[in-house]
Formats: sequence, C-alpha cells, structure tokens
Amino acid sequence: MCVFTDLEKKKKLQKFEKKLVKISKVLREIVPFEAEMQTENIVPPTVGDQADCTKINTCHVDEFLYDDKEVDELVQKGKLSRFYCVECNSRNCKELIFISHSMSTQMLQYIFNVLLPKDLENKQILDVGSRLGAVLYGAYYFSNVSTIIGVEMNKECCDIQETIIKKFAMDTNRIKIVHSDIMKRSDIVQCSNIVVINVLDFFVDIEKHKEMWYFFKKNIKCGSYLITNRSMVDTLTSLGIFEDMLDWLTICKCSQFENEIYFDIEDYKDLHVYIVNK
Repeated sequence: MCVFTDLEKKKKLQKFEKKLVKISKVLREIVPFEAEMQTENIVPPTVGDQADCTKINTCHVDEFLYDDKEVDELVQKGKLSRFYCVECNSRNCKELIFISHSMSTQMLQYIFNVLLPKDLENKQILDVGSRLGAVLYGAYYFSNVSTIIGVEMNKECCDIQETIIKKFAMDTNRIKIVHSDIMKRSDIVQCSNIVVINVLDFFVDIEKHKEMWYFFKKNIKCGSYLITNRSMVDTLTSLGIFEDMLDWLTICKCSQFENEIYFDIEDYKDLHVYIVNK
C-alpha cells in the first residue's frame, strides 16, 4: 500500500472521529458525569469477570464521553480519583475499578474499519441497549450500513439519543431509536444482519440474562454478525449455559485486515466478532 493511500485513509478516520468527539461533548452537557440516568436500574453483577464490582469500589467513566487522556486530566485536576479509602483517614487505600457502559470512539472505528466488511449497504445493524447511542453514531459516520437501529428500554436514554440525532441532522430514515425491551422486538432482531451487544451484566439479573441469550439464539438469523465486548465463552460459562450454545457461533477473523496498521491491536482485544451458525 502506498504512503499516499495510507495518509488518505488516516485523514478519513480522523475526519469522522471529530464528528463523534463533537457528539460526546454535547452529551457531557446533557447527562450526569457518571452517564447513568436516575431512571436506570444499574446493579453490579454477581457472576462473571465483573463480579468483583460493587457500588463502593466501582466508578463509571463512560469511554465514549471521556478518553484515557481526558480521564488522566480529570484525575490531575482532582475532579476524579483512582482510589478509595478502605478505612477512613488511613493509608489503606485500594484502586477503584473503572467501568464503561459505552464503547469508545476508537473501539467504534475499529469495529467498522477492521472487524466488519467494508461494504454494508442494504444491511441492518442493531445495538441492543443503545443507551447514549455511541454505537449508532459510529455506524452512521464510520460505515455505509443502510439501517441503524437502537433498542433501549429506558425512555430517558431514548430521549437523549433523539436529541443528538436531531441536533446533528442525522437522516432519520437511516437511524432509528426504539423504546422497548429487546425481547418484545424479535421482529427487529430477526431482520438484523449485525447485532452489537455490550456487556449486559449491570442491567439484568442472572435469570433474565440467561433468558436473553436463549432469545438471541432463537432470533438472530444464520449468517449474521454478532459483536460483543467480551468473549462469549466467558459470558456463557459464567451464566452456566455454555453447553447449550456450543454450535451457535463461530469466531470470525477481521474482514478489513489491511486497516489494522492504524490501530494498536492490544487496545481492542476485548472486542469479538462472531458469525451465527444457526
């Protein structure tokens, strides 16, 4: 690949990245600092790799709103701490666990410029639990996917997404928000070619979580892409349903391997893309 082509691709990535940065700055003015709505019921999970999270030792810093550099700046200014005191007024301090309920702009770039095929025309992408809409905005600016749908059960989050879509004059024939429990919208799931599912642990209890994966297995059509920010082996094993899902998914290689040079691959090791077998 010639240097000129490399530079052009890099400039294109940066151009659309600036769009999402503008959106994130608007969202900071709309949502609380933790980006968790008062109307949401967010509870630390009791199984899986985040079972060590509690309301005391965990801090939500949304990666779509604040990147690593900005988090460091917030810490330096004293607006955010990385530690909590186990015993008040002592030096017995522990490091806080930082979590995010959204994907960062860089992760979204990686999904649409490395993991998924370049041409997504006539395809439909579904984000399950779209919350602030990060995945939807990434799909809108980083791809040519024809239909972008976010299903979100929290009305307040839906209103925020609608505000952003209107403010940035996005094509509402292409991007849509649906206020619903995803399990009541099997019609949308069945019509989607790409399904993005961020970690659900904080939003549903164990039994509902299991029920949801059986629902997805039943309704996501064969040949579709499933994108998660955690290995499905880890998720399904922690729920005790791995054996029931053995033949459902096949892990998929990057579709745009040539673009990996623009990213530090280690930063995206938690992102996984699967093909649905049946």
